[in-house]
Amino acid sequence: MLDDKYIQDRHTMHRWLRLQAPICEAVLPDGRRVWLVSRYADAFEALKPSPVDPVPGDVDAVLDGLDHDFDLVRDFAVPVAGDNAVAHLIVNGVVDLLRHPDQTGVNVAELSRHDGPYGMALRTADAPIGLAGIEIEAGETIAVLIGSANRDPIMFDRPDELDFGRNTTGHLTLGDHDELVGTAITKLRHRFPALALNGEPTRLDDVIVNGYAEALVTTSAGPA
Repeated sequence: MLDDKYIQDRHTMHRWLRLQAPICEAVLPDGRRVWLVSRYADAFEALKPSPVDPVPGDVDAVLDGLDHDFDLVRDFAVPVAGDNAVAHLIVNGVVDLLRHPDQTGVNVAELSRHDGPYGMALRTADAPIGLAGIEIEAGETIAVLIGSANRDPIMFDRPDELDFGRNTTGHLTLGDHDELVGTAITKLRHRFPALALNGEPTRLDDVIVNGYAEALVTTSAGPA
């Protein structure tokens, strides 16, 4: 059963799965039985894109309405990108950057690889498929652990490190929307150069989406 422990520390669980059980049966919180796939090669084989098409808001107008203290999710990302995975990529990216001040600029692909908005993607096998030595029948559900695959050391060197100089070719995503995400993060950091986390962000209680329910930030310097 995938529970709160998985949600709060999914990357530790992913490392264990890749080493000990690269494919295994599991039960989702809603009762569905699935095949968990955690290695890059198997995830790449099973994943079929189903991208989200956000309807972008006016980033400058959203920024104009922000004060010194606000929630990155409710007050910034959702008005900019809509209530979807793209908004979570924006928030995850900002939080990642605030925790890694050594990284300069914005590399959306690396932010997506390191802490992307898709915890897993559910796919129904439309034909029999062999993954990690297991034969999965048509009609069975495969839970592709995108976050795990994107930190597979066979595919990416030093996978747990955020590195904007990394070659991210081949990272798994259902659509990063680089221009929207990059513009939103860049403008936010330019407008609020002293942006900082205001406490520990609260993880979203969801095994499918990897994101935050709330991420409070503050800036003592005010708008630039």
